[in-house]
Amino acid sequence: MRKIILIGLFLLTIFGISSCGPYNLFKDFNEENELKKFVSNDHKFKGQEIIKIDYKGSDTYYIQTKEDEKTRHYIVMRYQSSVMNGHWKVFEQTTIGNYY
Repeated sequence: MRKIILIGLFLLTIFGISSCGPYNLFKDFNEENELKKFVSNDHKFKGQEIIKIDYKGSDTYYIQTKEDEKTRHYIVMRYQSSVMNGHWKVFEQTTIGNYY
């Protein structure tokens, strides 16, 4: 019985450190919500309605937005500059041929 309590306390401690510390596992599991928060705060997306968010793999997303009648296409990539610092890079479509 004592082993089970010790294992439970150990797991609870790891869970607490993970959820409150810089190595937050919930962020990694819930990356799309982090992307939506970034898009709502980023100046490039002001006044644009998000139509589509598509995961392309390897922390890369395709975002399609609409402003008035104009549709814009973006590629958003997440990169880690260090263990604790993650950043987003935004690339807008610049050519007609859908090359990003």
